Amino acid sequence: MKVYLVGGAIRDKLLGIEPKENDWVVVGSEPKELLDLGYKQVGKQFPVFLHPETSEEYALARLEKKINEGHKGFQFDTGKSVTLEQDLQRRDLTINAIAQEENGELIDPYNGVADIENRILKHVSDAFSEDPLRVFRVARFYSKLSEYNFKIHDSTYKAMEKIANSGEINALSKERLWGELSESFNSKNPWMFFEALIEANVAEIYFPEILNNNILKKKIIYFSDKNIEKDIYLSVVGFSIDFIELFGFPKKILDLYFIFNEFGTKFISLELIDKNILDFLNSLDAFRRPDRLKILLNQVKYFLDFHKQEEKERINVFTDLHMAIEDKIDYGNLNNLNVNEIKINVENINLNLIKLILGKYRK
Repeated sequence: MKVYLVGGAIRDKLLGIEPKENDWVVVGSEPKELLDLGYKQVGKQFPVFLHPETSEEYALARLEKKINEGHKGFQFDTGKSVTLEQDLQRRDLTINAIAQEENGELIDPYNGVADIENRILKHVSDAFSEDPLRVFRVARFYSKLSEYNFKIHDSTYKAMEKIANSGEINALSKERLWGELSESFNSKNPWMFFEALIEANVAEIYFPEILNNNILKKKIIYFSDKNIEKDIYLSVVGFSIDFIELFGFPKKILDLYFIFNEFGTKFISLELIDKNILDFLNSLDAFRRPDRLKILLNQVKYFLDFHKQEEKERINVFTDLHMAIEDKIDYGNLNNLNVNEIKINVENINLNLIKLILGKYRK
């Protein structure tokens, strides 16, 4: 049994990046041997084990055989005869197909070190085209490593286009697509994710609305330089509902997206009259859920910032309203009132609060 450090940790070290985690491959072993050593098995499709002390992942070296569509359509061979070179050959990019001996010596059968030095993203073998998720993995690595001036090799662009034309992308789960997109927005240059998919003609087939969409490009680039929460960022940048559906955006971001799209324009165009403001806050359900108003204020601020617009009075009025609502408005004793009387009293108190705050900025 031999153990090698593999993949991203080696790549990052060679780039001068502190690795976030270590992945290991085990050659010449079997599940029983690792279990006897105290490792805990977690893999279902192929054996992956957690080290008893470090909890780092150790995977048995494996071969893959394509038997069905999608990234799950593989049959695995994790027998003792599988070599390190065979395991590395089934990986996505040459820069991720480097292993390291315990003594620090690198094993690089597919010239990944040279590709790191030359800043090239290149697929390892023809097996690349068997996994449609790799189209989006390459795009994600392109966004992550663009600050190091990496470029995608022409042959890899062709392999990505081949996958797109095969239709196998339709077999990918939304969760996996979301994972790659989400990771790209953790990088400094998320627009590069889309640039790669446009260049490989993937966007033209699956989400053509981003082609020649300069306003979307400008927003993504602009917000990338801002200290903005990713969920808010993704909710205001301007993706279509079809794009959001395709990439399986999680419910939290969907909720933010619909708040902004339903109320953002109304907020900006709202005439600042007490009754109008009351109706708006009621439609937003802000008195029961002040967090919705806080979210909308953040979204609108970024939207206005991008468009170089100022709405100081509007923002100040609603910021004060949010603080007042969050501090709990005193509606007095409503116990002896019927439903209609309660509604009238509450609305009058809310209306007076709005008038008071409006008056603060109109003296």
